[in-house]
Amino acid sequence: MSARAVAVIILGMHRSGTSLLAQTVRSLGVYMGNEHQMVPPREDNPEGFWEHAEIVAIHDELLNRLSSSWDTTKPLPENWLLTEAGMASRERLVQIVTRDFLNSPLWGFKDPRTCLLLPLWQSVFKELSIDARYILNLRNPLNVAASLYKRDQFLYDKSFAIWNLYVLSSLYYTSHEQRIVIDYDQLLEQPIEACRRISGFLNVPYGAMDQARVSDLPKPALRHNCFSKQDVWEDRFVPAMVRQTYLAGMRGERDPYALHEDELRESIRKDYDQLVQTDRFLSHEKSYRVRFYWAGADGQFKEEKSTYVTVNAKGQKSCHTVEIRESLGSVLRIDFFAKPAYVKLFRLCLIHEGEEADLLRDHAKEYVNFLAFTRIDDGEDYVSGIVTGSTSQLLIRDLPPHNEGASVLLELSCSFGIEAEVVQGFQLQRPVEVELTTALRNASLRIERLLIANSEKEKALELAAAQIKQQIDTLELLCEDSRSREAKLSALSRELQEEQAEASRRNTEIEKREQQMKYDQELFIRQKDLEIEKREQQMKYDQELFIRQKDLEIEKYRREVALYSKSLSWKITLPLRIAREIERRAKRRLKGWAKGLLQEYALRRNRYSRQTGLAGRLPYKQNALIFSHTNYLESMGGTEKYIYEQASYLSRRNIGIIQIYPGQSYSLLNTKEDTYYGVIVNDQLRGFYPVKEITEWLSRIHEQLSDIYTHHLLNWEINDYRTLLRNVEEAGALPHTLFMHDFFTVCSSYHMVYQPKMTPSIKEAKERHSCIADVVAASGANADICLSCTHGMVLADWRNAIRPVLLQADRIVVPSEIVKETVIAIYPDLADKMLVRGHLIFNKQTIVYKPRPEHRKIRLAFLGYKMDNKGWSLWERLYKDEALGLLYEFHHIGSQKKYADQVAVHHYSFLREGRMGASNLLIAQDIDLVLLWSIVPESYSYTLQEAIAAGVLVLTSPLSGNIAATIDEHPELGKVWSGEDQLRAFLLDSEQVRAYVSGNRARYTLEYNHLPSGEREARS
Repeated sequence: MSARAVAVIILGMHRSGTSLLAQTVRSLGVYMGNEHQMVPPREDNPEGFWEHAEIVAIHDELLNRLSSSWDTTKPLPENWLLTEAGMASRERLVQIVTRDFLNSPLWGFKDPRTCLLLPLWQSVFKELSIDARYILNLRNPLNVAASLYKRDQFLYDKSFAIWNLYVLSSLYYTSHEQRIVIDYDQLLEQPIEACRRISGFLNVPYGAMDQARVSDLPKPALRHNCFSKQDVWEDRFVPAMVRQTYLAGMRGERDPYALHEDELRESIRKDYDQLVQTDRFLSHEKSYRVRFYWAGADGQFKEEKSTYVTVNAKGQKSCHTVEIRESLGSVLRIDFFAKPAYVKLFRLCLIHEGEEADLLRDHAKEYVNFLAFTRIDDGEDYVSGIVTGSTSQLLIRDLPPHNEGASVLLELSCSFGIEAEVVQGFQLQRPVEVELTTALRNASLRIERLLIANSEKEKALELAAAQIKQQIDTLELLCEDSRSREAKLSALSRELQEEQAEASRRNTEIEKREQQMKYDQELFIRQKDLEIEKREQQMKYDQELFIRQKDLEIEKYRREVALYSKSLSWKITLPLRIAREIERRAKRRLKGWAKGLLQEYALRRNRYSRQTGLAGRLPYKQNALIFSHTNYLESMGGTEKYIYEQASYLSRRNIGIIQIYPGQSYSLLNTKEDTYYGVIVNDQLRGFYPVKEITEWLSRIHEQLSDIYTHHLLNWEINDYRTLLRNVEEAGALPHTLFMHDFFTVCSSYHMVYQPKMTPSIKEAKERHSCIADVVAASGANADICLSCTHGMVLADWRNAIRPVLLQADRIVVPSEIVKETVIAIYPDLADKMLVRGHLIFNKQTIVYKPRPEHRKIRLAFLGYKMDNKGWSLWERLYKDEALGLLYEFHHIGSQKKYADQVAVHHYSFLREGRMGASNLLIAQDIDLVLLWSIVPESYSYTLQEAIAAGVLVLTSPLSGNIAATIDEHPELGKVWSGEDQLRAFLLDSEQVRAYVSGNRARYTLEYNHLPSGEREARS
């Protein structure tokens, strides 16, 4: 092979979700073997194990020969890999890998027992030159223990010990290997993100189809235990060593680089050495298992109908009681040891409902590979003999009738010192020759009975006779002089120790060389990474410094404009919106006075900017032309924030900004008088000019224009806008994008709120509500509700003026689906042009754990401006409520000044802190809940995105439009309450709220969702 094959080894404790992880890895293109080679599904794992059956069988056989099993709580014996069983298993695994996997460049396997047998597999990988990648599946030990108790009735102490051995062994044996840790809960709840980590680790493709495939794999219904990570630290029955191992695994899962830190490696090494030393200290004497099988109604012996007891091997008499969890059949089978041993059975009874049945005396018995020397039938008080071979058995047939709840009482002793103890005991009882004669006679009688019963079993009888002869030969060998055998064994032992010492010395030298090479390589890579990181940080710092200087210049300009104009426009026109009782002539006179005053201000402002004006040089060769309703450097509403981000994005691509906006407030249809419009070029005000001068100027600089962006036409004279646009298009077509930040193109009530013509204050407060549903239902015609609405008086003229503008745009961008559905209902012919694109996108997800707020008040925040349509009146009622004041801290995140003793106000500036300013404040103040109680439909909400980015839960009403629609689609982000009563009932149940706000939370980094810039990009 030209390149080394890559093996993916899935590690993890039983019942930890390794089967789901194996299925996930297989879906990413890792070859796990043919389906006919897999262990079939069972009731406890209906989705399948995805385990290679031959590999699992070799693992089980090796553990059995090492006097261990899958549920052991002790490390394997020292130098187990160099035993005959270990070397034989290694050869078989090399054959399987060569036969089934080496033809695949990327393959893998899964069996939890691999955690205990990793040195065996690492020697296989080294021989076959295979690059190993380890994926450790980590699950909460409390959930694993609960699952094992349900399936196997294991006590929690035993399950914790098994979990600790498996996880600690996998971390220890892979400390210098390529590995990652996957949290089972994340794999189940966020499979797409978890698989993105796995695909990056394995360097395999991970496209949209792969994401769709892996998202369907987890079956949350199969998870029955839901202990949290916090429960591990709070449950006093979880051992400290288990917590320490779990903490090391979680640290590696959160920070992949931590897995390669010397500190973590050393900690894991010390924990594993302590576990081994503790086991050796407590296990002075080796123990062995005697396994019990009982046949069910089908008469078959199966693993699930079995159990075992542990006995010592020093010949001491011991008593054991075996609980039977279900009805026995008619046959009980007892399996002894895999090596020759001397056994005495003193007692074997079946106890059921207080009655005891002696199985040794009163029931038929059959011995398999068991040389019986004394029998109870011969007047002895016990049965004694030697077990030989790997299938030594005692069968008890015709058991008495019984139901569930029976138990078996066993009293026995065993010893492997046959030559020293057993032979001497037999010599004291009777000569060995008599014993051998008796054994031969009994064997002959058995052979005669079998020949008489069935002549067709001659081959089986010959095989049985050969086995008996072999057993007799073995017995004769056992009777040889023990000293000569001990001398031979000592010599062989010394040779083996010398070979092991030499092999260990060589392995140590090789390991040191490999570690030095790996260390040198890691040091070189780390130095390169540090140099690259240093350069990137310097570039990022330079860019941030440039943007910060630019932001400070803009802030300085805003202060100068605010001091000069003193917000003259909106302060003069605000009374016009409130004073509906003024007669029409008085309003016209006042409005004319305001226009004249503002025109005078515009002309005076032009004199101050005469040095630059429209004749000044443009700093950029290419410029985007932006039409909007306000100076984006003075106001920071949602539209202005978007324009500000768009300007920053374009400037980084060497594209300048030319913004044109109305100098004062006008009705959309008023064309009787000349108007003035402000012109901003790259954050500098060039003055206020009539449409004619701006038109001539745009004609002169047309070659330097690249795009047209229309953001809002509020306050515009529609004919002025169309004149400017027509002039630009006549000089040469440019890509034109029109943004609908709200419902302005549908109705002059751009919040889509019904406002009746008769407006007594009480009636108006009751009748003001969203009319979106009525407008959509009317399918383009005037809805009935419009006839009694103030805004319905000019609705037809309004839409007739807007439609040509919409038709002229190349594409129309809306911030949410609710805006698209509403606009398409009025203008169905625009559907092909419309693109749904939110202002912000979420990037760089981080999962954090938010603890339960036990020793402090719950923190509730109002996010945004002090406006009635944002739910300000409700907020006032909440923070003034004495009952809620005992349970909650009230915070306001925004630019509001201090207004109440009960509320802590936290200031931030979008220009200074950027788009993450509000989110960072929510995190810094550890806010638990955010109130976004808009009473008018939101088309898009920056405050919602900021709360989601901070990982803070949102409380909103069904009137909030896009906010409520987002929460309904993603219930994990918050709750939608139908009214104030429901909200108050929820808040007053503080225990429910504390539980609701705690747990895992996703946080994000907000990024500007930009559009392509330039003619070529936009039209593609």
